[in-house]
Amino acid sequence: MLAPSCMRILHTADWHLGHTLRDHSRVVEHAAFLRWLVQTIVDREVDALLIAGDVFDAANPPPAAWRMWFEFLGELKRARPQVQVVVIAGNHDSAARLEAPRELLSAFDVRVIGALRRGDDGRLVVQELLVPLGGEAGRPAAWCVAIPFLRASDVVALSVAKDERVDAAVGTPGGADLVLPEAVADPVLDGMRALHDEVFAAARALRRPGQALVAMAHGYLVGGAISELSERKVLGGNQHALPLDLFPDDCDYVALGHLHRPQQLAGREHVRYSGSPLPLSMPERLHPHHVVCADFAAGALAKVWSLRVPRTVELVRIPDRGELEPEAALAAVAALPPRDNEAEPSSLPFVEVVVRLPQPSPRIGERIARLIESRAARLVRVEVVLTGTVAAPVGAAARTQDLTSLTPEQLFVRRYAKDHAGPVPEALLDTFRALLDEVEHGGAP
Repeated sequence: MLAPSCMRILHTADWHLGHTLRDHSRVVEHAAFLRWLVQTIVDREVDALLIAGDVFDAANPPPAAWRMWFEFLGELKRARPQVQVVVIAGNHDSAARLEAPRELLSAFDVRVIGALRRGDDGRLVVQELLVPLGGEAGRPAAWCVAIPFLRASDVVALSVAKDERVDAAVGTPGGADLVLPEAVADPVLDGMRALHDEVFAAARALRRPGQALVAMAHGYLVGGAISELSERKVLGGNQHALPLDLFPDDCDYVALGHLHRPQQLAGREHVRYSGSPLPLSMPERLHPHHVVCADFAAGALAKVWSLRVPRTVELVRIPDRGELEPEAALAAVAALPPRDNEAEPSSLPFVEVVVRLPQPSPRIGERIARLIESRAARLVRVEVVLTGTVAAPVGAAARTQDLTSLTPEQLFVRRYAKDHAGPVPEALLDTFRALLDEVEHGGAP
């Protein structure tokens, strides 16, 4: 049990409620995670839950995802009434939709921050990004700087607002020849620096001795390891990976969202991506998924550790690495456990089969799909790996020259060599010649 002067937060992100894996619903897995999370918050006596963006998988989530979100919040407050919840929008979320019930949720100590707001004077309402955490009324244990995901246009606007003098200078005679300072050479980075400087200055003005400073954000920071197939590049891609120094040294903990692999950045224990609670693509099956807990005492970080999220449904790749030729792939699928008609289909493992084709194998995907219907598995996809070695021509001119100088059979042989190893089988070549003869000279009516 924590001492009265201590505070414990739980940091999580990238739930992606409503996500489907190649049209397969993840509702069962998300429901299991949320039940586990409620029980963990109760068992670990968590004081504040920080959700660092991407609550939903899409800007317009399906009704089932909304229902799951609200039912989770209701169950959490019933199970641990004193817990605070702070949520920021991620790049998958619609800020407006996420914020729509904010007034209602605030009555239950749930703070939702979807977008930046400006007052009647056009200035940023900084106070909406500052959330007191824990402690007694009027004396929080920490201040949380909660910065939602920002589109590039929003960030550039911050840069322009920071230094209107640049626009004025460019508009004067000779202004086109001005060399802009490095600070405005990248308006996205300049806008983010302007925002962070202003918000952290406001937080320091409120912060008192014995109060911790916590930051929460959603984006791609320099040095973060991304996962294949499931994370969108944000703020213009890798060229706008944000530097770590946006978060000042007096931050006691930085709770990040967007990258699905749990990780510390630059060896700093207090700067972390919690990662997603579920593997959202096949490559993500290879690493565990976590939430992060952090304890604070006397205004400083005392301890930080991860809790592994139980995996409800397994993701299986056949083979685990590399690929198999068609007959070996079919044998591996056939070796899967047989389907039990009493088993709940939504609990069956997801399976991806990777097939190498040294020669054409008509309907291999159909054969695998038909076979897996009797197995205790759900087919996500069949990936075909071609084995050809002939490089494609470079440039439009080269393509035009090849097409005009080669016979149809030569083109067919070249295409085969691009996709498959070895010579064209004679039977296949005979079939092609017969088809070509029918096209060129007409077949039987």
